[in-house]
This record gives sequence, structure tokens and C-alpha cells, in this order.
Amino acid sequence: MPDTESSAADFFAAELRAQRAKRGWTQVETGDKIGFSGSYVSDIERGARLATRDFARACDREFDAPGTFERWQEIAKRATYPSFFAPVLPYEQEAARIHGWALGAVPGLLQTQRYARSVIQARQPQAGDAVVERTVTARMERQAILDREQPPLLWYVLHEGLVRHQVGDREVMGEQLGKLVKAASQRGVVLQVLPFTAHDHAGVEGPITIYERMSAPAVGYTECYAGGRIVDDGEEVADLQTVLAMLRAAALSPRDSLAFLKEIRRELED
Repeated sequence: MPDTESSAADFFAAELRAQRAKRGWTQVETGDKIGFSGSYVSDIERGARLATRDFARACDREFDAPGTFERWQEIAKRATYPSFFAPVLPYEQEAARIHGWALGAVPGLLQTQRYARSVIQARQPQAGDAVVERTVTARMERQAILDREQPPLLWYVLHEGLVRHQVGDREVMGEQLGKLVKAASQRGVVLQVLPFTAHDHAGVEGPITIYERMSAPAVGYTECYAGGRIVDDGEEVADLQTVLAMLRAAALSPRDSLAFLKEIRRELED
């Protein structure tokens, strides 16, 4: 079984072409049958885009190949992530509550597509369009957990510099701030902003995420440049939880944070 993004994506594309040719369908006809455009089908077959889970499921249904396309899509998607982050995905999928501290970029679960693309392009300036688009697709698909009937609780503390630093152009950043405002207004999402005035805060060593699961101990994740570490030792997880508690105590309240985010968005619109 392929263990790289390119080989899994290539297999997906090859199987799509084979199934389509077997039926004598054009790319446009295939797209019409599965609910996507012909150009989207072409992008998948050329390797210019990573198939979404919805696309894979539609292929499984239309080609009567239960689970085949979805399995290869999952393999290709996972391979787009850095090796140090891929092991985190199962914890994210299983979590009942996700707690985090972010100071470099908006957490992936709350990013807009254009913000994600801008972040990825800035981090990988030599990456080709196909690589960037596959990475964007994979990141957006992580957000599917928020569409569940019972999505996980999200509670993030965001550094003020994160929401003030412009990523992309003003329109991209305005859209991202709009998403944060909308998220902060919803049940099941708690956002707090740690302002510049919060001196000597406890989060200087880097971002933190803690995944709480219903039937298993909480697991933490910390990240640094080109690396990350899963934290499953009980004492270390407790220490990370203490850091998050201290950050929450120093941050603006959820209500004041929402007003703060709205104000920053208005400043961009002026």
C-alpha cells in the first residue's frame, strides 16, 4: 500500500480514469453524475488537486466501489501533513473537547480557505500550486468534525498579535476575522484574546493543544519549528492544563474578546 501522498493520490487518479473510461464517460459527464464540475474531475486526474471526502464518496457511490475511493483519499490526505503532525489527527477526531493556545496563526480548525492558502504559501514559498492546493484541501477537511451532530467543544486563547498580523491581503484577513467572530458567537466555541497588555504570560514557550476524550485520558500536543510532540504523560498534560488556565485568567473574557475581534475587523474595513 502506498505510504506517500503522491502515490496515494496517483492511485486515486488512475482508478478514477479507469472507472470513467470503462463507462465511456467524459470528464464533464463524470462530473455531472457525481455532482462536481468537469474541470474538478480534470484537476483530480492531473494531480493538481486533492480529492475531498465528498468527492471520494460520490465516486464510490457512482462507480459501485464502496469505500475504495474514500480509503485512498484518506491515505493521500494524511500524507499531506508533516510527519510530526499526522499522529495527532486521530486524537482530534476522537476529542470531545479541544483546548488550545495559539500565537503564530489562527488554529487550522478555524481557518478560512484563503487564509489557509496564504499561510501555507508563506511557509512554503517554493511549493507548486498543486502541493499548496492539496494541503489546503486536507486542512479544510479537518473542520468536518465541527459539522457533526455533536461537535467537540473548542476553547482557544489567541494572542493579540495573531489577530492583528495581516495574512494575505486586507480582504483575506477581514474574512478570517469574520469567521472568528461568527465562531465566537456560536455555542460550543469559546474564544479569548490575550492582549498585548498581559505581561509575562505563561504561553511564551509555544502553542499548546489538549484533546479531551470521553473514554481515554487527555492528550496534549506542543509544536515548535518543523517539529511537534504528543504529550501523554499525565503529569505533563496536567502542567499544560495549568498553563492554559493561567492564559485564560490573563486573557480578555469571551464577551470582551468577541467585542475586540469585531473592533479589529472594523479597523480593517476603514
